[in-house]
Amino acid sequence: MKKIFLISVLSLSILLTGCAAGIFGSGGHHSNNTAPKEQRSIEQIKADGAITSRVKARFANDIILKNLNVSTYRGVVTLYGKVPTHNVMERAIRLAQSMQGVKNVRSGIRLR
Repeated sequence: MKKIFLISVLSLSILLTGCAAGIFGSGGHHSNNTAPKEQRSIEQIKADGAITSRVKARFANDIILKNLNVSTYRGVVTLYGKVPTHNVMERAIRLAQSMQGVKNVRSGIRLR
């Protein structure tokens, strides 16, 4: 009987601890769910879009590279996807680096 009571009390305290964090917030900080403000100007957003478009257009001519995803933020191009060999990965990075306006290339490319 004492074990059941003890287990019940411990279970209830664990459940209430989680509820207290939800009711009172965590650490007393107000949490809002708004996205962070965009840190780029309209011109930078357009420039990044143009870089992404140029890289995608260059990759579109290649059967393997056309399946890679490309994103650009402040002139830094990030490549995602899978390729069959390390040489293909290096080729994709070199092509992206050669595009006008590209400051750097980050690779999220994985080998199949």
